[in-house]
Amino acid sequence: MPNPQVIEHADKSELAASTGSRILAVINDAIKNNGIAHLSLTGGTMGIAVWSAIAESGQARTIDWSKVHFWWSDERFVETGHADRNEKQAKDALLDSLEIPAENLHIMGASDVFDSVDKAAEAYTAELKKFAPEGQVSPAFDLGLLGLGPDGHIASLFPDREEIHLSTFDSLAVRNSPKPPPTRVSMSLPVINRARKIWFLIAGSDKQDATARLRQAAELSDDQLTAEILTATPGAGARGTEETLILATQDAL
Repeated sequence: MPNPQVIEHADKSELAASTGSRILAVINDAIKNNGIAHLSLTGGTMGIAVWSAIAESGQARTIDWSKVHFWWSDERFVETGHADRNEKQAKDALLDSLEIPAENLHIMGASDVFDSVDKAAEAYTAELKKFAPEGQVSPAFDLGLLGLGPDGHIASLFPDREEIHLSTFDSLAVRNSPKPPPTRVSMSLPVINRARKIWFLIAGSDKQDATARLRQAAELSDDQLTAEILTATPGAGARGTEETLILATQDAL
């Protein structure tokens, strides 16, 4: 897997606009080459800003959205429509304004749909497998978008926990998350790394330390990424099969 490359942006506005344009280009290329596009989404402030930038872009109207599938790398196990859900944020900022077939939105289960987070995780694992190429366990995402927490976490894979080290290609039930809400569903790292391209969206001075650790790990080969490094900075383990970019604002570097 190629080592991550850093692309600096002046501020959050520039990062959102630039990333939005990049995403649309990836979607266009995927549809042109394969007839379909699979995207794995992230939540958070920058995720919302990027979806809003796409919604405002004239380029978005040139996309055949019926050929685009949306996935989520993690989700909060709360009720449908809750403001904390990444799905809700993406729908409000972009997805509800597009003509997307309901079956193209691969939504992680909510607490009013499943009576346990384990069942929600199992259902998402089955959904991933349903859309996987023959012999595989999940789609090879054309793009996986990730945030990076101040502690170095990605999706709902947090430092000093076992989830980042699991080698299974599935979705995980996460309990007692150090960041509220405490109960979540997350893709495992092997599923996240099925993406051809992985882009980190990082903004804000509170991310400087985590970004520095991510950049240090970027200089290492896959064989050099030790369990200790992954435990301290889970984001260090996320690398696309073709490209990994750290898209960051100046104050995050």
